Amino acid sequence: MSFYPKTLQTSVQNSKRKARKLSKKLGLGVTHRAPYDNVFHCCVQKTASQWFKAIFSDDIFYQNTGLPAQTYSKVGLRQDRYGAVPLKRVATPLYINHANYLAIPKPKHYRTFFVTRDPRDIIVSFYFSTRYSHPLMAYIPRMRKELETLTHSNGLKYVTDQLNEMGVFEAQNSWANVNDAQHKVFRYEDLASDNRAFLKNLLDYLEIDLSPNKFDILYDEHAFENLSKGRGQGEEDINSHYRKGKAGDWKEYFDDAVMAHFARVTGNLLNVLEYTTE
Repeated sequence: MSFYPKTLQTSVQNSKRKARKLSKKLGLGVTHRAPYDNVFHCCVQKTASQWFKAIFSDDIFYQNTGLPAQTYSKVGLRQDRYGAVPLKRVATPLYINHANYLAIPKPKHYRTFFVTRDPRDIIVSFYFSTRYSHPLMAYIPRMRKELETLTHSNGLKYVTDQLNEMGVFEAQNSWANVNDAQHKVFRYEDLASDNRAFLKNLLDYLEIDLSPNKFDILYDEHAFENLSKGRGQGEEDINSHYRKGKAGDWKEYFDDAVMAHFARVTGNLLNVLEYTTE
């Protein structure tokens, strides 16, 4: 947690951004090059996509890979299409199903990973984000207005239907068995369980070797406790984007009616993704 005044924090952050842009423009400060022309970060909503985006936008990551972040804001999953990603970039985050991912032109050397999560926790996280904390953009105003009229149970059922319409569950299903030399599926639950170990595994998969000191700095900068302003994982703040950071949260909010509705909408998705049904 930072102890600088907010105005100073903003000034420092702006200075860092300007320095990073200048460094990238001039090609300075890159000490190591990644073995890939592109990295594709694929996901669905509520799988820590902004955490990954921040990691890939960090100076340390850039200096040790030469890959700046090519950021995206599309959230339509099955509806949105992506063109070619510029070479020597990390495409992040790509909210995308597997079929649409396959349509993206790829260079010879690349790495791709998809982040999945228990769909029941996605529903709960999406409910609280849409209801309380998410900036009012895209579909959020419409959904927030609707959620304000619904009971908690009916609100979760409404969110389940909306996520289904967006293609979230379809996308998870499409990536379920995609694991080979160039593609890997990561679980949000592993990130929630151990941020440090997860980050190490991710960098190992991407073949990025940081010194212990640089790794510690990168980890500390993006640890949950820092992002949540000192809260530990599991400590809830419904008005924060980093609300709780806990796996299995659905058990506190799903009643029998919500569970039955979830089963009707998603079918055997839990089995496909190998999440326990209890």
